[in-house]
Amino acid sequence: MLILFDARSVRTPAGRGVLMGLTGGWLKDRRVSSVAIAVPSWLSPERGVPTGVQVVPLRARSWPAHLMVDLPRLARALRADVVFAPNALAPRHDRAVAYFQDLHHFRGSEAGAASVRSWLRRATRRVWWSYAMPTCKLAVAVSRDIAIEVQRNFRVPVTRIPNGVETGGERWRGEAPRVFVMGGTGERKREDLALLAWARVSERLRRSITLVVGGVEPAARRATLADLARRLDIEKEVTLLGALSRTRYLAEIAASRLAVSCSSLEAFGLPVAEALALGAPVVCTALPAHQELQATANAGWAFPRSDHVALADVLERALGGDLPPRVTAPPAGWSWDARAREHVDHYERMLAAA
Repeated sequence: MLILFDARSVRTPAGRGVLMGLTGGWLKDRRVSSVAIAVPSWLSPERGVPTGVQVVPLRARSWPAHLMVDLPRLARALRADVVFAPNALAPRHDRAVAYFQDLHHFRGSEAGAASVRSWLRRATRRVWWSYAMPTCKLAVAVSRDIAIEVQRNFRVPVTRIPNGVETGGERWRGEAPRVFVMGGTGERKREDLALLAWARVSERLRRSITLVVGGVEPAARRATLADLARRLDIEKEVTLLGALSRTRYLAEIAASRLAVSCSSLEAFGLPVAEALALGAPVVCTALPAHQELQATANAGWAFPRSDHVALADVLERALGGDLPPRVTAPPAGWSWDARAREHVDHYERMLAAA
């Protein structure tokens, strides 16, 4: 089986994680004879690509030209058995597999300023979907929540395969007197809820513990959170960090007493998955994706989305010594190698039915 991975949409660390995890895992599967990635030359994907992956630069043309001309031409030249399309932008091809990992493709942004741009992007995507998805042979969704959206919108076989989770051998220790809030880029991460909740936690518990909010981007969001901390009179108890390397991010979770996610929208919830896999005590919003991860791991606590009062109660309980249940070893089947094997299982069935 030859698998062609269309890497044009790989622009984020999470997207690169999918590329590295799946291509590396596919190469270890005896059913896969070759793996190629198609990229415009300006992406320079060779850095860190697993040994054995064939890198095929394509001209950096427009999205329509890439999907309608360049990618199908390459698939024919390589005689690809599977054309894997992350970001759900599949070409019109009878061996296409669309990978759905973003609920924003179906649901609007909560940020009012971005609503028009988001609507235009979704509208453009839907036009493309109406053209390409009728020929798509398989859709892969990273959670039940997004699988439901795919089934609601398309007539295509859908399977659920979560993203892989790798923690580099790191394990939770919890020796540092801090709570780590897993922040990120965009308003949906709702780090402000953690500050509002922290201000309600008893001073006795807060006295010797720091609230660290990591990964907050862009800088303007950190400034807004710093202003909120000042208004809540907790600025001396709060540390705000920007983007962190993956190694630093995992180390922060491993060292902290508690890992918290306040996100209001997730298709999979990689930070929560990583924290659970590390064996950290986890508190997160009761989103379907988070609850699915917690149920699989049989660990963690959840609180209602946007409810900082409920979060404060959970923090009070956890910091008082009653920690959420946690896993003692990485959950079986969560690795990228295991997820890649699941993909190939479904590709085999797809090709057999063709």
